[in-house]
Amino acid sequence: MARPTSPTLLPDASSLHLVRLEADEQFILAVVETTSPEALCPLCQCRSQSIHSRSVRVVADLPWAGWAVRLELHVRRFFCLNKECLRQIFTERLPHVVAPYARRTTRLTDLFTLIGFALGGEAGKRLVDGMGVETSPDALLRLVRAQQESQVPTPRVLGVDDFCFCRRRSYGAILIDLERRVPIDLLPDREAETFKKWRLSHPGVQIISRDRGGAFADGARQGAPQAQQVADRWHLLANLSESMKGFFLNKQAQLKALGHSPVEDLCEEEARQLARLSDQHEEASGSKKPSAPPGARHTLPADP
Repeated sequence: MARPTSPTLLPDASSLHLVRLEADEQFILAVVETTSPEALCPLCQCRSQSIHSRSVRVVADLPWAGWAVRLELHVRRFFCLNKECLRQIFTERLPHVVAPYARRTTRLTDLFTLIGFALGGEAGKRLVDGMGVETSPDALLRLVRAQQESQVPTPRVLGVDDFCFCRRRSYGAILIDLERRVPIDLLPDREAETFKKWRLSHPGVQIISRDRGGAFADGARQGAPQAQQVADRWHLLANLSESMKGFFLNKQAQLKALGHSPVEDLCEEEARQLARLSDQHEEASGSKKPSAPPGARHTLPADP
């Protein structure tokens, strides 16, 4: 993905020489020229020192304290000395400065990519506007989509759960490596067939943690019959909480009768437990007054 930005004024101080700086009300212009005595043909990788001509291109660079910066690159065209090469004339490449045909430097593209991943299109555009550079929401999203997906190993313990793209309309599934605690993939829906195809293309999962829905169970059973299926902890606790809540709501009459039953009708052990629960409730609510320690003497206020 994005690479660390250059700590120097120029994107690549080893291959560029600053000729002069110009400034106006809109941006700062840095006129630079290349310093390497030779260049590699991009087609046959043959070295050449034979200069054909020179050209100028202007690209955007990182802003300086809110001011937009432009680099005016003076580059050279070379003759390719390889007679069998199809490209007889080529322009020198600056891979650490700017990509071919690009209109912004590599480090500015890296910054836009990070902003696109962090904020998306519209919010990223608002941040970029405050930095003194220009772009569009679609450009930020294109940079995000252009990034290559990192290859992750197949997890041993896989967690799967659904999420909503649009509430109550469209849902997807998220897959998580529970041992590394990182998401590894997103599925476009939560159907059993989709999860089955993913499992068949990623063998090696030994344990699948899922909710109690039938689609994930069927997909796991068809795609990985040898894997052990377990219920995930969150859904177990949520289901237990809902079950206990429903149980006690249905026992309101019994609980009220237990709370108002006279103490003398209870055995000694039940009376102690009831008294302990009553004291804990009063302490939690703050209604119980602190009791005096044993042997403490109570004094009355003096008469005026």
